[in-house]
Amino acid sequence: MRAFITSRNWLGGLAIILVLIGWQLAATLIHMPLILPTPQEALIQIIALVKTADFWHHLGASMGRGILGFTLALFMALLIGTAAGKNDWIEAFSRPLIILMRSTPVMSVIILAMIWFRRDNVPVFVTFLMAFPIVIQNIIEGIRCIDSQLMEMIKTYHVNGWRRLFQFYLPSVVPFLAAGISAGLGITWKVLIAAEVLAYPSWGIGSQMDTARVYLQTDKVFAWTLIVVGLGLIFDYFLDYYLKKPFTSWRKNGNAQS
Repeated sequence: MRAFITSRNWLGGLAIILVLIGWQLAATLIHMPLILPTPQEALIQIIALVKTADFWHHLGASMGRGILGFTLALFMALLIGTAAGKNDWIEAFSRPLIILMRSTPVMSVIILAMIWFRRDNVPVFVTFLMAFPIVIQNIIEGIRCIDSQLMEMIKTYHVNGWRRLFQFYLPSVVPFLAAGISAGLGITWKVLIAAEVLAYPSWGIGSQMDTARVYLQTDKVFAWTLIVVGLGLIFDYFLDYYLKKPFTSWRKNGNAQS
């Protein structure tokens, strides 16, 4: 098993190396840094950015908005999704609203949010609205996949609310919840930066990317893009090693106890 995981890590590293080689070759062939800078030029810009005090302020502002928007989406999805998964009436009522939010173009949401809110709050609202339908759909599916015989046993033996939640409901929903969180976080950073580019808050990565675009600093645009990609990879790593694995073992323990 450990050898399999190691081989998967090597394959992931190889894929990244191949992308960098392809990027280097394309930049060398085009030979126009204004259009496509080399990886080295983007790396030099990253180092220059990290050395400035404003970098950490911009990074912290974007991370704060992303985490706040996603946390609100997760909380509301858990609250409404659990109720919808257990009650057909609530599920029937909420489904059209979920489809509506999932189908609305991101740019439409950003433009409307710019009309309704202050520019610093636009990315938070957009992140919430885009992540919410993804997470809640997974939670509803997870609740509905709980074994019906297990549900009957819970009712028969009058299992109390807290034990019902932590020993039966959550272990069954964990795979769906983890998938929803992973997909939700994946889209969070994309829509967050798009919202910041258009809303242009005082502090934020998206604002800096748009400023670099205006001044034709393509290497800086690539640098900020790589920083956002790295941020997404860090959160994905955190989700894999600090959430999915403990939840998986918790689910096994829950199944063993039941």
